[in-house]
Amino acid sequence: MDRYVGEVCVAVCSGADVPSWVLSALPALPETMDGSTRRAQQYEAGIISTIEAAVLEPRVGQTFAAVVVEVDHDEAGGTVQLTDPAVTAHCVGKLPLGERVDVRLTLADIVKRQVRFELA
Repeated sequence: MDRYVGEVCVAVCSGADVPSWVLSALPALPETMDGSTRRAQQYEAGIISTIEAAVLEPRVGQTFAAVVVEVDHDEAGGTVQLTDPAVTAHCVGKLPLGERVDVRLTLADIVKRQVRFELA
C-alpha cells in the first residue's frame, strides 16, 4: 500500500500525472489493506499465544487469580485475564462477567499455541 501512496505523492508533488498502474490498483487497495491487516493480526496473536503457552507450560495444574473479561453465551465458559502473569485465555465453567475468580491451568501447548483454564 505504501508503494502506491508514495507514487501518488511523488506525482502530485512534482506536478506529474499519477502513473496508470497506480490508478488501476487503487480500487482494490481497501481489500488488500484489509487482508494485510488481518494477516498481521493473526501473526501477532500467534506470537502472543506461543509466548503465553511457553510461560505457563511448567505450571499446568496450578491455580491463578483472574478476572472474567468475556462470557460465551452458547456454552459454559469464556475468556479470563490472569493478574499474574498477564495472560488472556479461554476458561471452562460458569463464569461471572467482570468478577475475580480462581482458575486452574489445564493446558499449555506451545506447538498448538493454546492455553486453557477451568474454574477452580
